[in-house]
Amino acid sequence: MIRETQQIPSLPVLRWSLTAAMLLPLLGGACSSSRSDGKWFKKPRTSQDYLDMALEGATGDERRRGVIGLADSRDGRTDWAKKVFDTIARTDVDTAVRCAAVAALVPAAGPDQVSTAIKVLSSTSQQIEDVRAAPDAVRWEAAKLLLAIIHNYTYEEAQRGQIVQVLLERVARDKDRNVRLTSIDALSYFAQEPIPSALIDVMEQEEDFALQHAAESALITLTGHTHHHDAKAWRKWLAQNPDPFKDMGQTPPELQSADSKGIRWEWPW
Repeated sequence: MIRETQQIPSLPVLRWSLTAAMLLPLLGGACSSSRSDGKWFKKPRTSQDYLDMALEGATGDERRRGVIGLADSRDGRTDWAKKVFDTIARTDVDTAVRCAAVAALVPAAGPDQVSTAIKVLSSTSQQIEDVRAAPDAVRWEAAKLLLAIIHNYTYEEAQRGQIVQVLLERVARDKDRNVRLTSIDALSYFAQEPIPSALIDVMEQEEDFALQHAAESALITLTGHTHHHDAKAWRKWLAQNPDPFKDMGQTPPELQSADSKGIRWEWPW
């Protein structure tokens, strides 16, 4: 169970916890310069420089540039770099820095990042464990991180229950539209109850057509059927089909080659 605590460890702690073996290859003089054909130029920044900027930059913009620079470096996908991004994503006081750190985790994300994504998604208004309360933009990045993990199937089956639970919660309760849309997309990868019913709830209760359409699209993916955004029709169909996932992955006949049949789709708004 997620529990609340009162303190978040300071970011510099991570820097000193990294082993000498991790940092030794990174050492270099970023401020030194070389001469080539009579011209002076600065050497490119090293991973060490970006690490220092990300953890100890005096401003949010400097820390954000440090995160991006480290992510783009040859060390951006190493285990120690992912630990840096993880810590910053959970604890930095600047929204843009946290967004950059969460995004930096996506390319090499796996089971170790699932817990962080879930905690950030759940920390809507208060600190949860070692995660600072996350603004809308940070939660959206966390939802995209979780979607990437799900899409690439780089999570462990033991994590499936927690993943589905947090997605259902965000779809039902999150105040940010982008978080909800991304969470709905992520749910379309899981053929299990009570996901169809939860998606129908969205269609039934929301006036935002983007959310309604995302729910319809997810239901099409999960069931191989469509009811054209009609929540009552979906509810009736679900009650009549004890195995709603038996046609999963199929395209409903009325949606096949719609363009070639001259069908014009119009949304009921």
